[in-house]
Amino acid sequence: MLDPAMQAFADEMQAKPRPRRAGTRRAEQLDNLSGLGAQRLSEMIRSFWMASGFANVETQIVPCTGTGERPTYAVRSNLLNALPPAIGGGDGDTR
Repeated sequence: MLDPAMQAFADEMQAKPRPRRAGTRRAEQLDNLSGLGAQRLSEMIRSFWMASGFANVETQIVPCTGTGERPTYAVRSNLLNALPPAIGGGDGDTR
């Protein structure tokens, strides 16, 4: 038996939508660690800098260690401190 204030609180909490767990994805979201996700992320980086007038930004997808059933991928670029080569970023050499 709850007192009226506690019952009102319990009813309010039941009526609110439950927050989505952090580990779940919506259908339109893509996992950036997968091969397709890394490809999409790579294209997003290049298209952003291309639209900003920097055509010399290069990206490449590299495999990283992952579990045998789920390999992971990363995106490497010639950006340095988030800047393209023309304005003080990297020169494309891997360090």
